[in-house]
Amino acid sequence: MERCAVYARVSTDMQGDSLDNQVDYALEYIRRLGPDYQLEDACVYTDFDESGYYTRFLQRPAIQRALEDAKTRRYDVIVFKEISRISRDQAEHIEIVSRFTQSGVRMIAINDNLDSLRPETLDLLGIHSVMAEMESKRISSRVSSGKKSLARRGYWIGEAPVGYIVNKVTKRLEEDVAFSAIPRLIFQLYTEDGYGTLRIAEYLNARGLLTKNRKLWSRVTVNRVLRNPVYVGDVVYGKTRNRLKRTFDESGYRKSHGREAIARDDWVVVRGAHPPLVDRQTFHKAQTILLGRSQNNPRRSLHPLTGVLICGRCGAGLICQRQARGNREYRYYCCSSKFKYGKNACTQPNIHADEIERMVWQWLFSRLQNCCNDALFDVTRMSVSDAEDEKRLVSTRRALDKARRGLERLLTETEVSEETFERLKINFTNTICALEEQLQAAEQERLQERAPVPAVVSGKMVLNQLTQLNLPHQRSELRRLLHSLIRSITVDGHTVTTVELRYNF
Repeated sequence: MERCAVYARVSTDMQGDSLDNQVDYALEYIRRLGPDYQLEDACVYTDFDESGYYTRFLQRPAIQRALEDAKTRRYDVIVFKEISRISRDQAEHIEIVSRFTQSGVRMIAINDNLDSLRPETLDLLGIHSVMAEMESKRISSRVSSGKKSLARRGYWIGEAPVGYIVNKVTKRLEEDVAFSAIPRLIFQLYTEDGYGTLRIAEYLNARGLLTKNRKLWSRVTVNRVLRNPVYVGDVVYGKTRNRLKRTFDESGYRKSHGREAIARDDWVVVRGAHPPLVDRQTFHKAQTILLGRSQNNPRRSLHPLTGVLICGRCGAGLICQRQARGNREYRYYCCSSKFKYGKNACTQPNIHADEIERMVWQWLFSRLQNCCNDALFDVTRMSVSDAEDEKRLVSTRRALDKARRGLERLLTETEVSEETFERLKINFTNTICALEEQLQAAEQERLQERAPVPAVVSGKMVLNQLTQLNLPHQRSELRRLLHSLIRSITVDGHTVTTVELRYNF
């Protein structure tokens, strides 16, 4: 008697092929094999809402259980409708077959006529893998071409920006009288009254004028309104596109994903596609002001403690800002929550940059001097910190996977209104982008931390580096040194409360 298992998966590119249909299809195939083949109890494995494009097959719960049960020989044969239900990646196909066959389990893909018992299976697998990848690219291309075609006709794709609604019949933007005053007010405050983006955000929030998603305004969301040509009646589509490099780390998680800019000549631009909320003269004036201010933005390398300083009152990071007074320029660190949302977001006062940097420099100098003298000191990495880092990475990965599943589940949902659908879609998308950036930064930092280092380091060598630094002119060198030794510094008011080091010394 051959004990059989079934695997099925649904994703957004095959919405019509439900889990039940795939399972029934496989069960009928097993029945046709004859009485010697029987479905084993609790051996139907189904993954719902797991994208084959955005995830590796080992990240899916059901396929993980199937592989674990295969190792214990809970079943002898696993059947699925077609190879693309597990993955569209050629390299993954070979790995999948290898994992099952190494456990002594026969693998059958019905529609692909693949059977691991037959020697030609691996040859056929290569052909089907290429076809699956080509189909995936064709689907992506068709979707992209379809959206471009709609954009060229002036149709709006996606969630309507604040101040507009999408006409369900014409598919074009129309003024949303409940919110249209907000973008007009933003442009007026910026171009006529001289308000900055943060001051505008504070102004709107203080009057209860929230975003369309009922969230507080920040300098980022205000900036997006000011830069968006939709407010002069134009549709601009295709400025960016998804960029996915299918490379994975040792845990099977995708390393690289994001969006990349498209050349301006390839954008779809339709002027006058819908009623404008501001005139072109006002919009161009806003762009001129934005450009002038962006050229004065400080460079990150000049601020040694960005990425290290943590606000002890709200937990956000501190960022460095510059302010000119007469012929002099002052730098100060401020809480990023207050920077984004205004002074009511956090009570942490700004800290003079030179003051806190010199304080940290002196503390580090004293710490090194006390522990080394002329000897060597150990730089063994702190295992507790590594464990905490790994825990944070796992938590971020889980949150990211959950957000992706939520987005894909939404895309298959048919019983929600169009307005709710678009609102939820943009929320999921923003969450996913933020988590991906957070995960990529954390993984990059971990790789840098795990680079080979000598077991011992000369205390005098580090001290010499510190003493030779000319702080006003060598901030980038100080930044490099501080970041190599310090993981985080928590401040409350003007007081440093805790310092977490990267090394034991």
